[in-house]
Amino acid sequence: MRTNTTLLRGSISLAVLLAGAVPAAAGELFLLGLVSQSYADDVSDDGRVVVGYDPQSYWYWTRETGVVQLIGQTVPPGNGVGGQACVTADGQYMSCSTMQGDPLKAEGTIYDIGLTLYQPIGSMGFQCDAERLGIWGMTRDGQQAVGLAWEGPCDATAFSWNSSTNALTNLGTLYFFKPTRANAISDNGGTIAGWNDDYNGFRQGAAWVKNAAGAYVQTNIVAPGGIKMREAGETSGNGEWVYGIGTSSYSGGAAWRWSAATGVQPVGTNPSGSVGYVTGANFDGSKVLSFYGVFGGAGSFMWTAKTGYVSLAQLAADAGVVIPQGWTLSLPLGMSEDGLTIVGTAFGPNGTSPFVLDLRASSAPCPADLNGDGAVAAQDLTILLDSWGAAGGSTDLNGDGFVGAQDLAVLLSAWGACP
Repeated sequence: MRTNTTLLRGSISLAVLLAGAVPAAAGELFLLGLVSQSYADDVSDDGRVVVGYDPQSYWYWTRETGVVQLIGQTVPPGNGVGGQACVTADGQYMSCSTMQGDPLKAEGTIYDIGLTLYQPIGSMGFQCDAERLGIWGMTRDGQQAVGLAWEGPCDATAFSWNSSTNALTNLGTLYFFKPTRANAISDNGGTIAGWNDDYNGFRQGAAWVKNAAGAYVQTNIVAPGGIKMREAGETSGNGEWVYGIGTSSYSGGAAWRWSAATGVQPVGTNPSGSVGYVTGANFDGSKVLSFYGVFGGAGSFMWTAKTGYVSLAQLAADAGVVIPQGWTLSLPLGMSEDGLTIVGTAFGPNGTSPFVLDLRASSAPCPADLNGDGAVAAQDLTILLDSWGAAGGSTDLNGDGFVGAQDLAVLLSAWGACP
């Protein structure tokens, strides 16, 4: 495990404590570095641990560590390998892929961030391209995972895995001999969202819901009028709702949600003329993260029943966060349970960057307290010196885009207990 200096030195911290810029209790935006095809996928409930991947490896980020890449250990999605980065509510565990077996192929793995330990979850014994199994979703306690496994040579199936038994369950298919994939799982493991290819290759949204006997029962999702809905990618934490990609033939392309009780419903009124994608939902489904259009070209939004769709740009502005000129938070991919930390990929004038948008207001700001222990002391000084010369980051205390003597002066002037 080592730190990717390319990401760190390209990182930008828009500390909202810039003199006269915004109120001291505002939020904060972090752009983690100009790296093509780098995605921040998920975030812990307190917003402190963010996980993602780029063409080199999976990675995690905290304010204290910056981006830490799992280079030489993990295999990122692409080139015949699937999966995505998920993190537990407490930020201790994340999902990734590592090379396993003979011959070496990518297999889904749970990584303990604190102990730097990898736990491959196994496979069904078959492979296709460079992969045997990929994790696409994980419960918030890390005890269950779902994704795609190969049950025969290039024969894909959705699976669920339970840590207590270390067993893989084949979720099957309703279109015989056609592949399935599980993309997300509710907090208690009772509801799984994904897709099932039909006989024409259309990725139809699918849900697997546990019955009274504890077995998953699959439903391929159809809207009124027999409209097949596109793939499902999220669930609410309580398992009541499954969310998926809109289709132009239903509600103008609005993102949709489904429950066994209600059937298909649009997630509000389409805020654009494009197709909607849901990428996050909180426990009861009262907050839904989404984007519209390809790579968010038609906007990125938070939806609630009370407010409807509110753009991320507006949420940022309301929190006193200044987005750099020319940048848009186009591709939100995950959020904390309270919706106050949103992560994804931003698009700017010179490329793309993973982003972390923290909407939390601090009633007693203490930016020089880099390790969060309530005081500015020797450990904070060590953190600052370790990032000396870096471009931006949480140690850029004066917000000039460079960690140096002026930041040291800010830290020393704040020495002692935080106010």
